[in-house]
Amino acid sequence: MSDIQLQSEIHNIIKKSGYSKSKKMLCPIMRIVSMRYINISQQQLLRVTNSML
Repeated sequence: MSDIQLQSEIHNIIKKSGYSKSKKMLCPIMRIVSMRYINISQQQLLRVTNSML
């Protein structure tokens, strides 16, 4: 999965959650995306999620 697709997915998760962006959302977002996309690299996911939060 490309970084742009991953950013879009994370943006949608944040928007639908109703919460404002914060570093406290790192673990829940990583867990949700990891469950939806099993083959995604955890390093890529962490890098992109940190850059968005």
